Amino acid sequence: MSNSLDKYCGSVFWNNSLLERPDPDLTLCFEQTVLVWIPLIFFWLFAPCQLLKLCKKGKVKSPITKLYIAKQSLTLLLLLTSLAGIGLTVSDHVNGNSSSQFLPTVLYVNPSLFAATWIMVLIIHHSRRYCIRKDSGVLFTFWTMSVISGIFPFQTITRKLLQGDELDIGRVCLFFISFGLQILILVISAISEQNELTKKNPELTASFLSRITFNWYNRIIVKGYRHPLELHDLWELKNEDKTKATYDVFEKHMKNELTKAKANLQKRKEIRKYKDSAIEMNGLGKAQSQDVLVTEETKKSKKKKESKDGTAKDYPRSWLIKTLIKTFPRILLHSAFFKLVHDLLVFVSPQILKLMVSFTANPAEYQWRGFFYAILLLVTALIQSICLQQYFQGCFVLGMRVRTTLTAAVYKKALTVSNSVRKESTVGETVNLMSADAQRFNDLTNFIHLLWSSPLQIAISILFLWQELGPSVLAGLAVMILLIPINAVLATKSKTLQMKNMKNKDKRLKIMNEILNGIKILKLFAWEPSFENQVQEIREKELKDLLHFTYLHSVSLFIFTCAPFLVSVASFAVFVGIDADNLLTAEKAFTSISLFNILRFPLAMLPMLISNMVQTSVSSGRLEKYLGGDDLDSSAIRNDPTVDAAVTFSDATFTWEEDEPPAVKNINLEVKEGHLVAVVGGVGSGKSSLVSAALGEMDHISGYINIKGSIAYVPQQAWIQNDTLKNNILFGAKYDDKRYKSVLEACALLPDLEMLPGGDLSEIGEKADLLCLISSSKLHIFLRRTINNTAMLGLVTREVPAQACVRTSITSPLQDQVLPLSGMQGGSASKSAKLSAPPLPSPPPKGAKIIKFCLPQCPILGSHLHGLHHWPRGSQRGGGLGRLPGGKREPYLASDEALSQDSDTEKDSAPASIRDIKNLLIEMRKV
Repeated sequence: MSNSLDKYCGSVFWNNSLLERPDPDLTLCFEQTVLVWIPLIFFWLFAPCQLLKLCKKGKVKSPITKLYIAKQSLTLLLLLTSLAGIGLTVSDHVNGNSSSQFLPTVLYVNPSLFAATWIMVLIIHHSRRYCIRKDSGVLFTFWTMSVISGIFPFQTITRKLLQGDELDIGRVCLFFISFGLQILILVISAISEQNELTKKNPELTASFLSRITFNWYNRIIVKGYRHPLELHDLWELKNEDKTKATYDVFEKHMKNELTKAKANLQKRKEIRKYKDSAIEMNGLGKAQSQDVLVTEETKKSKKKKESKDGTAKDYPRSWLIKTLIKTFPRILLHSAFFKLVHDLLVFVSPQILKLMVSFTANPAEYQWRGFFYAILLLVTALIQSICLQQYFQGCFVLGMRVRTTLTAAVYKKALTVSNSVRKESTVGETVNLMSADAQRFNDLTNFIHLLWSSPLQIAISILFLWQELGPSVLAGLAVMILLIPINAVLATKSKTLQMKNMKNKDKRLKIMNEILNGIKILKLFAWEPSFENQVQEIREKELKDLLHFTYLHSVSLFIFTCAPFLVSVASFAVFVGIDADNLLTAEKAFTSISLFNILRFPLAMLPMLISNMVQTSVSSGRLEKYLGGDDLDSSAIRNDPTVDAAVTFSDATFTWEEDEPPAVKNINLEVKEGHLVAVVGGVGSGKSSLVSAALGEMDHISGYINIKGSIAYVPQQAWIQNDTLKNNILFGAKYDDKRYKSVLEACALLPDLEMLPGGDLSEIGEKADLLCLISSSKLHIFLRRTINNTAMLGLVTREVPAQACVRTSITSPLQDQVLPLSGMQGGSASKSAKLSAPPLPSPPPKGAKIIKFCLPQCPILGSHLHGLHHWPRGSQRGGGLGRLPGGKREPYLASDEALSQDSDTEKDSAPASIRDIKNLLIEMRKV
């Protein structure tokens, strides 16, 4: 091999004598081969990856910038120097000089390799114009390696020139020009190109050097030093950091893994059922002894208790971790790579330290070796620091993405979860899943790679310690092994306490949610001390469990903090004690102490990692149980645009819970486009259930519902954001000035805005400093929000009297302007419809329909209310319809005269709400 390289270069490849002198140097052949091949091999390995950018179509090419022109110009000059080198070699060969007849092959190959490389660099520079980040990490690393490799031939040539040796001036000039151009390109590559994206997020356009040193972050630090940071000072998130991007990938993998987990759950149930049946077949039956019966009864009571607590219920398991790994594999491997490089370089420092101690102990060593060791130690520490910071950056970003993804998953699940699962999960538990449990995953992912890194560091440390201390290191290893069962016991008890603590936290948040929702009633009846005591009792249990958990964690932390000291003492004591010839020299002592210090970190981090894993395992089970629960059957709600009716119920049967009778049964109903429909009936007859079924919030049994277009929904309890009045009305919709003003005018909101100091920019909501709205005012805002929405179907449900919903002063504008504006006036050509559950305050427009619910399965559609004059006079205001004479449930049709006469005789005695509705129906019959 050496002879081939000697012939290839025309000189000696390696000479040890050049290093055994005060002024060391490398051979010319080594500089022309190894130092040239290393950067070129790296470049050609990763260059194809850079060219893949050209294969992606649909990307916009960025304009030509000054940096782009500078890079391309310098690269063209490098290409010219390579071509000049080839021309110089060919010229020497053609001239036929005696020396040129034996020109080495390297003079032909190296310029050709460089020429091909510079052409590829030109192509890569052009391809980066299609990328958001113009700088390439591969190119920056290549330029850095080329400059470092060029330092050695540079000093060799400079030394020979100073010594007056004879050199090839042409090739020397080409080398100096090429080396200078490479330095300039390296400096230019460290500069980031500025564009519009830089203002939004400078990380997107930061250069490779800026990214690895986090220089792009300096500007916000300086800004925060000068004045407090505000919201507009922060940058936009990268697309891959946004919740939508991460959740879409997570949802795709979650469906696959959840399907597998449910299949495994079904298999477990079948196996358990088979075992139970086998036990019954082989059981003792009536011949069982009394002791066996008592034992079985004890087991049943225990199972019943566990079932009551919800701990024994089966649910899909062991799928969440797999889903997260498949969702974020790239950043997980990226951070693992940097952690691996850092861990390997950590063990280089003790070996360099050993060489430095040996250098100081030997005065005959050449001085340049000491400088070399110091520079090598500095470079190693620098690379370690860069890798470690990149590792932490990746882990923290991974933790953030995992937490936001899990929070989004729980939030979306809360909107689609079935009623049976919602009944089992309290509001406090759901809040805990999004806040506490998701945060547990965030905390764990910050140090997740310690799971494999700590054993790796411990194993390599013991290996190097064996080389230094021999079998004596087994004493230290025995100390570490003795600590494992202690840690296992502490981890088991910590997990038990953590589960108890999470249950208590769920109970506390549930009570706190009830307190906040009913704070007015609590203050009215002076129940604050009673509820305060309940919360305080649960909080004391939490604090007690936290105190015990802290004690266990402190003991574990103390043991593992002392572990490196105990390991080193045991190893050194055994090393000196087993043999009198074993001398603990400075070289062995410093190297061993350095290795023991490396061993300190994984041993110190293990208790924290185990504690986090225990907490995360509990949170993982809670999340798997909730996210693995059944969803509402969305297939029952169809969206067929070809159907004529806006809403169609076809044999629709829905229930709130599987074990309860249907709340809506065999409903066949059509609501035409452009119609206003009111649903009335007795309490519990199914009015709100009809609307809930249309929204898909009930469990489907049979039939289907078809909704044509989108839905705007006004619930019984209006939800107001802590935001301005304008944003509450828009509710995320695009601002249309003409429509917005029309809605304000139609809803008679302009007089209200004049009373507010900020107009529609006044903040409303429970946390607003300006005002807190009452229930009816909140409903007004919600109603205007619905009207501003461009949905094709409006759903309104309200159980209180209509006078409390909409003031009389705006009733007429609502009917005269809102319905035409929303396209819900009967007989209009609009494609909108409105289904309203509350009683109406005044006669609706022409064409309005009323649906009476006397039972969940017998709605009656007509232009008036059948049998209205047979209502019991003592019924509650706005209450139910009651039964018809003789207990009949069939529709009863009253004449206009009967309604009119009944209205006159009961004008003064009937409740206001009933009287208004009867007058409404009389007017409708006239229409």
